Amino acid sequence: MRRLGIFSLLFVLALSQTGCWNRTELNEIGLIAALGIDRGEAGWIVTYQLINPSAISAGTGGATKGGGGESPVHVFSSVGPTLREAIDVSYTESPRRLYFPHADILVLGKEAASRGIQDIIDFYWRNAQLRENVNVLVASGQASEMLKQLIPPERLPGAAIANISRQTDHFNSNYPSIKMYELTRNLDAEARAAGVPQVELVGESQARLESMDQLNRTSTPAKVRITGLAVFRKDRRVGALNRNESIGISWLTGKVRISTLSVSCPGSNKETEKFSFQTISAKTNVKPRKQGDEYTMLVSVKAKGRITESNCSINLGKLSNLHAAEKGIEEVIKEHMREGWAASKRLHADLPHFADDIHRKYPKDWRSIKDQWEADGMNSIKLVLQVNVTISQTGMTQKAFKSGVR
Repeated sequence: MRRLGIFSLLFVLALSQTGCWNRTELNEIGLIAALGIDRGEAGWIVTYQLINPSAISAGTGGATKGGGGESPVHVFSSVGPTLREAIDVSYTESPRRLYFPHADILVLGKEAASRGIQDIIDFYWRNAQLRENVNVLVASGQASEMLKQLIPPERLPGAAIANISRQTDHFNSNYPSIKMYELTRNLDAEARAAGVPQVELVGESQARLESMDQLNRTSTPAKVRITGLAVFRKDRRVGALNRNESIGISWLTGKVRISTLSVSCPGSNKETEKFSFQTISAKTNVKPRKQGDEYTMLVSVKAKGRITESNCSINLGKLSNLHAAEKGIEEVIKEHMREGWAASKRLHADLPHFADDIHRKYPKDWRSIKDQWEADGMNSIKLVLQVNVTISQTGMTQKAFKSGVR
């Protein structure tokens, strides 16, 4: 009994000596708001947008009366032959342990994207600290330069760029946002193609938004803007789509949420007479059909929306004019889809993922055309477009605000 008591006492004493041997204090952590990856002569260049807690907590992220305030972020880079080594090298400069799960955005430099992102994808999926649902964008130049730009009125530039991508996706569907797991899935599919929003610094060529002094101005000389859709074939960037081509791919892939189209007024030959149609809901259905050795893609689109602006000389409230307006909208959507598919064929990148549709319905036939799909198979596809548009609302008024409208 005495031995049992001694043993119990020693056990309790042993437990009291344990502690958190691998703990990290909050003041030792450096929160990463955004991550950028470039390629250079020395290897990988990883850029970190590190949050400055004192600026955020003290509310000094904005400009002060005496000039520039304390910057809410600190941006620095490290170089290494591999991504892991480049990050390890960062600790020769960073006084804090870098914390990556907070990062909401990954910006890829144009050179890195063009040379291939296979290593980047592999690195993201191997490391538990890196989030697979991070938003991915491609810079028109260096990713490091993009992360240095302040974006008013937001304090954290990384979060601001992520929000710009999300708002663009939600409110106009021109350049759909994409996350790391979606990018991986698209490049690993039969089509082996993906579109990634391309971000660019526009405005005065020498202007930069690296100083807090710039935020004292009511209009900054340069702005960060999404200007296109970078196209990846396999793991390499092979080009970019403009707005019309990108929205066409959105229609072909069923990614249109809210989008505004400018349509010529029915029966009008004047370039200035147009009305705006905003989609409320949209659905796309794609069915492959085989005829001999040729494939036809039947694309059916149903869209519903409202007229939000009109300077037409006719009354769109009349049923005949309303139907004519719907036909005009349908033709605009068809033209966007044709432009998107033409751009895909030009870049030999199956952005609508027709290859996956054929593979699902004709798995045996797909094996025989798989190897030549990007070179020859895509060009032989026939596109049949069926679009049905319903205008559910014409707004608070039936007529345009013009004299003599009937």
